[in-house]
Amino acid sequence: MDVILLNGPSSSGKSSIAKSLQETLDAPYLIMGIDTFISMMPEKTNKLDDTTETAEGFYWETQKTSGEPIYRVRKGAYGSQVNDAYRTTVKHLVESGLKVIVDEVADGNQEIEIWRNLLEEHHCFYVGIKCSEAVLEQRELARGDRKVGSALEQMQRVHRGVKYDLVIDTTSALPQECALMIAEAIKP
Repeated sequence: MDVILLNGPSSSGKSSIAKSLQETLDAPYLIMGIDTFISMMPEKTNKLDDTTETAEGFYWETQKTSGEPIYRVRKGAYGSQVNDAYRTTVKHLVESGLKVIVDEVADGNQEIEIWRNLLEEHHCFYVGIKCSEAVLEQRELARGDRKVGSALEQMQRVHRGVKYDLVIDTTSALPQECALMIAEAIKP
């Protein structure tokens, strides 16, 4: 398998599963996610702290609900360029003969189709990563490095319309168990 794409909200367990997959699979895989690219951007281009100001890169947008406000990451022109570079970098890595685990928070099927079209010449396995709302909120709070309410917003849209090769519920499954499920599913 050239690419294993893990799609799910922040705090659903994707990064932990990706690391477990690296240890579980015989072939070496790189892990690539948008966070890798955000960490390379000049800090001044992003507004991912407590502000809700717009930015050239990535920033938070407050969305009102009947309860607590939720937050959605948006991107400016520079953020869009970086996001496109992230995807084409994955493609370049695969075309260079490397295998990649993609840690993604897609905007539903619309963004997954971009991946499918970009990587159509390669062997890809798409995995939906889900967990209960209560567990997601608990993990988000425990992390302390995410905008509280953003994981819930992502949960409402990341899987919209997406057809996966495998869906994993991480509510009570350990990352190692999830990695083994994926490893078994991609066996030839």
